Amino acid sequence: MLISEVHGDVEVVKVGYEVKGRVLYWVYLYYYKGILFDTGCPHTAQEVFDYFKDREIKAVLITHYHEDHIGAAKLFGEITDVYAPPESLEILRNPPEIPEYRKIGWGQPEGFEAKPVSDTMKFDDVTIKVIKTPGHSFDLVSYLTDKKLFCGDLIISTSQMVCMREEDLIKTIESIEKVLKEDFDYAYTGVGVSTRKEAEDYYRYLKNLKEKAEKLYSEGKSIEEIVNAVFPNLRQMPILMEFVSEKEWARENMVKSLLGLPRD
Repeated sequence: MLISEVHGDVEVVKVGYEVKGRVLYWVYLYYYKGILFDTGCPHTAQEVFDYFKDREIKAVLITHYHEDHIGAAKLFGEITDVYAPPESLEILRNPPEIPEYRKIGWGQPEGFEAKPVSDTMKFDDVTIKVIKTPGHSFDLVSYLTDKKLFCGDLIISTSQMVCMREEDLIKTIESIEKVLKEDFDYAYTGVGVSTRKEAEDYYRYLKNLKEKAEKLYSEGKSIEEIVNAVFPNLRQMPILMEFVSEKEWARENMVKSLLGLPRD
């Protein structure tokens, strides 16, 4: 399923795979002045490509290698240049086999060739600053142009209770701190459009969680005790994500990541 709306001069497109009439998980991509930022998941690849193929596509810019952001990149590579972080070019050529639940929700990605992004990129009248913002993934970059920050999954929300096992939230905090030094009004993320204030709120949320977790850890509390203390009002969705993903997504991952501890 594909739904499009307009946010100022940015086209906001959300896509998701339907199971029994319900989209399992929405992911966002954006079109601005002929530039496509991310391409959705493999299950919606053809739908995204068909929606944009007759438009001017000066380039496709990928924020990071996760399957829900690169789904249609191979198709767009047949008609335009696709750019991605240098660190992820090899993994994009040869994507790893992903867990079954992610295959169901997003689909197994196909390999494709991409060109490396540079620090500054120019496409006709669009000049883009590329900022390295690792944390959610090792390769994540954010694209800044005209006071708009296209940043993939750098910024989530203050309701976040789980993260992936691979995430380094200490680096995420550092990366958000870096982009907050830049001049932008809105962050166009993998989960929707955020105001600058919402980005600042998310930064403070992670910092506060980190401080709470560190204090409890210094007092000798176990990881389970810290999880229960920092997330006292548990909702259904985090529990469901932990169960379905076999804790690839988990509250425990968030706490361990904020403490700089290995995730099993």
